[in-house]
Amino acid sequence: MTIYPSIRALKQKLQIAPINTGKQFSHNGQASGIIYNDVEGLNAVVGERGCVHLKSGVEFQWYQYRGQIKDYGLCVSTLDRCESIKAQLLNICRTIAFEELLQVHPFVSMAKTFLLLNNPICINLTGIAQHYGLHTDYLDITNNFDVACFFATCQYRDGEYFPIRSMSKPGVIYRINELLHVPFLAKEQSSEVELEYLGWQPLTRPEQQRASVLRLKKNTNLDTVVGVEKYYFRHSPGQSKRIWRLFDKGKALFPDDSAAELANECKKLKSFTKEQLEKAFVRLEHWSSKKIENYEQVIDSLNIEIVEDNHLRWDDLVEMNPEFWENKIAKIIQNVGIRLAYNV
Repeated sequence: MTIYPSIRALKQKLQIAPINTGKQFSHNGQASGIIYNDVEGLNAVVGERGCVHLKSGVEFQWYQYRGQIKDYGLCVSTLDRCESIKAQLLNICRTIAFEELLQVHPFVSMAKTFLLLNNPICINLTGIAQHYGLHTDYLDITNNFDVACFFATCQYRDGEYFPIRSMSKPGVIYRINELLHVPFLAKEQSSEVELEYLGWQPLTRPEQQRASVLRLKKNTNLDTVVGVEKYYFRHSPGQSKRIWRLFDKGKALFPDDSAAELANECKKLKSFTKEQLEKAFVRLEHWSSKKIENYEQVIDSLNIEIVEDNHLRWDDLVEMNPEFWENKIAKIIQNVGIRLAYNV
């Protein structure tokens, strides 16, 4: 196992080029080729479902990254980390409750009706839930190497991120070849993994983290997936502190917003509607490929209360004036990069 002496050394090994310099490039090296630059922004990509992903980051970037402070032996979805099928069910219920809250968020509601080049914008409620700490069948990844380095060198504690002071085990950076796992780009779609651009969403975290997500089937370990490489580096306090400060102590990746408050409430829920429970059983059975027997017994064992409404609201947490959100989305769309392409 090769362990690079620092993030800087690993960055050189992977030939990570500087970004946001304004330098222009051409795919074929000629002036007649497709011209692009290295400036981060929002770029429109039409997905296989016909909706438009507003991919955040550099336009032409074919690798995604994931950073971890150490090797945990397995790299599985947050849902797969639950200790039992009952814990999985409970956490799916909580995720569904948060997703339903997102559906009635005024900005989400408006974004769902907005058309860009006659196509709707891709809104991924489960992907948003993943970024607010709910358990899903996703893994977070990013197309920005430095963002991955933040998560590989900073540790979450008591609601905040702090630079690692000492760590005997090396840190880990995963590199994922997205051309093998994006459904509309891959020649042969993987049966284990599906990559989706998350990018801009009506809530702020995914865009700030230049986010994409990997949807993993149950018991899928990222370490064994084709097109995924794993690199190790040595930790140092100075290195961690520098990267921590680069992202304003984490605030640049986790801007304050009202969704975090409701997400934290959802993480503690033990009361759900009948419809939410039914959705959760269907989702669990689909993901696990296993029929769940004795629904009532499972619900009783988890001390779940069936209610008409779990009384979580956006009231007093977000601006409710539609004009506010109309102006906001109009400003965002003005800055989206659009490159027209034609099938021949």
